[in-house]
Amino acid sequence: MSHYQAAPAHAGPHPTGPTRRAARRPGALTALVWTSVLSAVAALVGAVLVFAGGDDMAEDNINDVIQDHPDVVGLPSGTSAADIKALSGPIWDELISDRAGTLAARAGFAAFTALCLLIFALAARRGAAVWARVLITVSAVVALFPHFLILGDYEPDSVFILSFVSLFTAIAAIVLCWLPPVNRFARERKAVG
Repeated sequence: MSHYQAAPAHAGPHPTGPTRRAARRPGALTALVWTSVLSAVAALVGAVLVFAGGDDMAEDNINDVIQDHPDVVGLPSGTSAADIKALSGPIWDELISDRAGTLAARAGFAAFTALCLLIFALAARRGAAVWARVLITVSAVVALFPHFLILGDYEPDSVFILSFVSLFTAIAAIVLCWLPPVNRFARERKAVG
């Protein structure tokens, strides 16, 4: 019997290289994915409400603004929406149409950025690649613009609340993208794969 036949099995690292444990997925990455998805879903639901509400939502919105804040639209206090509607006929219809267009444009932009954010969040969930986190950050920052417009205007309450949720979670997603545990996980995944 030769030395090689009687020698114990090699207990060191694998001959082709050191064995590596799979990187453990950090909670920050899970939070990143879920906050991004929540931001996107809230924005999409708000957009659907605006598109479904159409002219009726725009008219209710104008009525609420005139009733609560007539000075915003340059009317004397005590003026009601019914007074304006009775006096203006086609002008009222044009006002409704313009408001519906404004609401729809904001909703469309918010929906587009929400879809981008959703796609990139789903791409980041597997490995937190830098490109996916950069695109989440860019999408979330761009998504802030329509939500700032919505929050700064007299939007319907349902749209306002959904926009607030979307804005808050988009900011959280931006922060979560670049936390140290997510960066570490991405580096470990890159080194393994």
